[in-house]
Amino acid sequence: MAPAPWKVSLHGGHSGEFCEHAQGTLREILDEAVRQGFAACGVTEHAPRAEPRFLYASERQKGYTVARLEREFDRYAGESRRLQTEFEGRLDVLRGFETEVVPSGRYASLMRRIRDRYEFDYVVGSVHHVEEIPIDESPDLHRAAMDACGGLRPFLVKYYGLVREMIEELRPEVVGHLDLPKLHLPPGADLPDGQVRAAAERAIEAARSNGCILDLNTAGWRKGLAAPYPSPRLVQLAREAGVPFCFGDDSHSRSHVGFGIARAREYLLANGVDSVTVLERQDGETARREVPLQT
Repeated sequence: MAPAPWKVSLHGGHSGEFCEHAQGTLREILDEAVRQGFAACGVTEHAPRAEPRFLYASERQKGYTVARLEREFDRYAGESRRLQTEFEGRLDVLRGFETEVVPSGRYASLMRRIRDRYEFDYVVGSVHHVEEIPIDESPDLHRAAMDACGGLRPFLVKYYGLVREMIEELRPEVVGHLDLPKLHLPPGADLPDGQVRAAAERAIEAARSNGCILDLNTAGWRKGLAAPYPSPRLVQLAREAGVPFCFGDDSHSRSHVGFGIARAREYLLANGVDSVTVLERQDGETARREVPLQT
């Protein structure tokens, strides 16, 4: 049976070889994508954080350094290129990386340098920090970031402002987990209204005007949330603005590959989105293609 053309993840492929909080090997992840009948698979390891203060607690406990992050990312760039060639004919492997927005004053030049140096096929633009504090590492740090902004609403406004800024600075092909702040919030606390909605709409408009694809990221379900990233209201705002979607399993192990993608297809259809936009390699270049979800 031919692979379903919509069965493509453009955000994931984090492996224990190159990411402290992932498991397994990149080859295992790609083998699983083949086994599940993926049409294509994008691998998007995290960009190395450029200063010791941005190391995660689990990394510090294991003796990680910035130099180690850079070495492992360099190995990832080489291994992903090698596996891209090896899997040709079985799986269209796209080489990418996921951005960081720290340090706030110079992240854009650092991310551009990484892209140019390693000649990646595409970029997933993600915001994991607010006020240079990680918002998805732990509930305590999430709360610290919120306190640094002066409360929930200014925190959410700041977050969506950072997403907009990142899009305008980096013009990533894919925007990752648009409403990440909801991870450590009570259900419904992140619903965009008033200033928060306006900030989210500005981020979505930036995605539209810069030709970005929004990541329908199934890790939200995997982490126990009621909805994936983004929630229905944001999906509808993006649909109304004409911003396309892709799927992302945000895999950090072989067991995560393909998690929730069939369910995500139904989720998009239920929210009025009838196609996804996938990336593919054509003659050494990265091309976009719209794929109906009803096929």
